[in-house]
Amino acid sequence: MNVRQLMSKDPVTVQPESTLQEAAEKMHKKNIGAVLVIENGMLKGILTDRDIALTAAAQGLDPKNTPVSQCMVPDPISIDANADIDSALRIMNRASVRRLPVLENGKVIGVISSSDLAEAIKDQFEQFVGLEEAYARD
Repeated sequence: MNVRQLMSKDPVTVQPESTLQEAAEKMHKKNIGAVLVIENGMLKGILTDRDIALTAAAQGLDPKNTPVSQCMVPDPISIDANADIDSALRIMNRASVRRLPVLENGKVIGVISSSDLAEAIKDQFEQFVGLEEAYARD
């Protein structure tokens, strides 16, 4: 199974000059924890709800006037759409991240999250257990 099969398509994006409030409103509306920061079609960063809470709030920044670029993680780790899920798991584990932008030919086409991967692994595990139980009955 590859990343393309599990990723969320049509990721929510903002521009670097968008405000933290605009980004937070998008996250709230879509019930997501991160937005990708895109400029001229290229991935420039990722901004999470945690970045807003811990960076902006801790520094007393005004979310109505603070640009996303001030709190985002620049040049985030990403993964190719054709990579396998084991690679995604290893990258996320090593980098201690829960989301990876998914690229194809340098362009963002989706996001894969740790919950996407957990669901896939759970399904595979349940299939395995089902086969083992069927084998044990025979």
